[in-house]
Amino acid sequence: MVCEPGDEITDLVAVPILGRVAAGQPLSAEENIIGEVLVEGRVASRGRCFALEVDGDSMVEAGIREGDIVIVRQQPVAESGDIVVALLGEEATVKRLYIREEKIELRPENPKYQPIPIGREDDLRILGKVVAVRRTRG
Repeated sequence: MVCEPGDEITDLVAVPILGRVAAGQPLSAEENIIGEVLVEGRVASRGRCFALEVDGDSMVEAGIREGDIVIVRQQPVAESGDIVVALLGEEATVKRLYIREEKIELRPENPKYQPIPIGREDDLRILGKVVAVRRTRG
């Protein structure tokens, strides 16, 4: 890429890739920095961010495919409709959060998978909201 006079140069910020997250059945959450990804400053400027490699296909209809890197803004709460990385017990997953009255579900974006209902006894923690996706394969 050649920069021409007048081209706007975007500030890039290095965001650590902390491991893999399931987009399918939840998998064991392990946090190991396995690399980093450069993200536009405007994406990473609204809070602490981390990145995870996606393992599975439950979010394909949301444009998140196996092997993609999701950029996640760390935050303990999210709104209904947000795509989140959630910890369910010791297992992490990326899903769309659905909240309606007393009902909470983690919903996939692939009809092959069923929503995960969350009960009062379930240990659900929102780790953050997905704010960007980086495609790693063609």
